[in-house]
Amino acid sequence: MRYKILSLLFILSNLAALSQGNSPFSQFGPGDFYSSNFQSNFSRGGIGASSISNNALNPLNPSSYSQLTLTTGETGIYSSTDFISNKNGTNYFTVANLSSFGLGLPLGNGMGIAFGLVPYSKQNYNYSLKDTLTDNTPTEYIYSGDGGLSKIFMGYGFKIKSLSFGFNGHYIFGRLNSINKVKYPTDNLLVFNSLRIIDFSNVNGFGLNTGIQYCIKYSNENYINTGISFEIGKDYSTSNYQVGNYFNEQTHALNPDLGLVEIHNTEKIIDTRDKPIEGQIILPSQIQFGISTGKYKKWETSIELRHNDFSTYQLNNEISSLKDKNTIIFGGRIIPNSKALGKSNYWKTITYNIGGFFGNSGYHTNNNESREIGINFAVGLPMKKFKYQTRTFGSSIFLGFGYLNRSNAVEDFYENFLNINASIILNDKLFIKRKFQ
Repeated sequence: MRYKILSLLFILSNLAALSQGNSPFSQFGPGDFYSSNFQSNFSRGGIGASSISNNALNPLNPSSYSQLTLTTGETGIYSSTDFISNKNGTNYFTVANLSSFGLGLPLGNGMGIAFGLVPYSKQNYNYSLKDTLTDNTPTEYIYSGDGGLSKIFMGYGFKIKSLSFGFNGHYIFGRLNSINKVKYPTDNLLVFNSLRIIDFSNVNGFGLNTGIQYCIKYSNENYINTGISFEIGKDYSTSNYQVGNYFNEQTHALNPDLGLVEIHNTEKIIDTRDKPIEGQIILPSQIQFGISTGKYKKWETSIELRHNDFSTYQLNNEISSLKDKNTIIFGGRIIPNSKALGKSNYWKTITYNIGGFFGNSGYHTNNNESREIGINFAVGLPMKKFKYQTRTFGSSIFLGFGYLNRSNAVEDFYENFLNINASIILNDKLFIKRKFQ
């Protein structure tokens, strides 16, 4: 019963909108792209194409669903603090949101299905430029944006001897907002002489990612597993409209200590919400492949390569400055003794995950590309275990931590992300045959 209650709470909580981040690079593309926040992927730096597990979700490669032997659910909370520094100083932003939701079901005979909700991208930027007109009027141009995209997926995996196949069908949806302002000074509170134009793009459409894995067992417990996963880049539909109005800045009437606030004229100079223009957004493809080796229920080590075709991104026929991204990922997992009993042996049942990655970012400033390097790790703390016949398993609370450095030394620009990913993974076995004594 408690599993049903927890599962219901997780489903309801993940129906909430996914919050957004604050990287200035989120102005490019549909925002800053998310990697998978499922613990099997996040805590090992993004490993997923070649990894296998019977009690954890790995949507990066849906062929892994064929390995499921337990009903598996996962959800959690994710937070990221971005420390930004350049020649003008240092600042930081923090964002917290629900990381993901997923549920996997084994179907027996080497088959499994899974579905869930995950964030795809996040957008939230704000910067300004100051200028002086020919009549010496000071002017400020402000560019900002918010919004983001999310993904609902549902997939199937099956195994034929040592070869596994799988696919995820997904639906991407969300909205991207671009806000442009031109501010002029005024001493007359009744004069609305500054201008704001907001462009809205509602995105939706169906896509597909697929994967293959091949496993070689060289003893009863040891294996080598190779895998490749591919997310197909394609165009999705957009519905676009504009809203524009005049505004001015005034001292806050009730609390002058707050300084200047924007007062907007309710009369719209442009409003196309009733006549949106249809367009398209081209989202990039991703291919990831690698090799893993390990011992069942003991340890696994992996190395993988990932390529993101970011240069193909377009929004309503506007080409972005994104370039292709290439990443090398390495990671490992170890469980000292998953079957150890007693409080004194608890530490032996903890899962220890660690992974790192490095490569180019795909983000350019004045033709100088930023580089990325990072490390993630997590511990899986087992909850109370249940024993059905000879099978021992249980659920776990995972505490994951990550560090990402994105730097451009030529432009003297640096971002340092500190990420926290706290999740709960629920495992259960359906249709238990009870024995009477």
